[in-house]
Amino acid sequence: MKKLLYLLVCALPVLGFTSCHDDDDDIPDVDFSIQVSGGEYSDGKIYAVAGTDLTIESITVVNQEQGKGVLIPYANYYWDYSFLGQSVEKPYGYNIVIPEDYELGEHLLEITCPVYAVDKAPAFAVLSYTVIVVGSEDQLPGNGTTTAPGNPTIRDTDPSK
Repeated sequence: MKKLLYLLVCALPVLGFTSCHDDDDDIPDVDFSIQVSGGEYSDGKIYAVAGTDLTIESITVVNQEQGKGVLIPYANYYWDYSFLGQSVEKPYGYNIVIPEDYELGEHLLEITCPVYAVDKAPAFAVLSYTVIVVGSEDQLPGNGTTTAPGNPTIRDTDPSK
């Protein structure tokens, strides 16, 4: 009987190591868009003219869960994988100077930011845009808008996942 009692006492800590599913690891369901000036958005790309400034006027993030808030505290800007700078004031705009002698063609604009949504785990969003630098304004598509929707890659901030 004593051996059985010792066996049960030894088995008790093993029960404490069971795994539990944590529902707090849900990533936010959000939509992004950016407002640009000095360029236009058309056919999934942003077009800008060499010798002008491409300005991101604002970043808008909307939680798809009605009635629940979402925020981003800052935005980092990258051009062709090189860090440009960080915007820490809402609406998180940034001015990108494109020199007149800049290489024409496709370039990559990336915007990264943490995302905090109510009842969701903290996450990190990466927005990627192809920017076509053209030589003159007559090379712009002409049918574009100043609002570019974002299709972000959103991942959990926990590096172990």
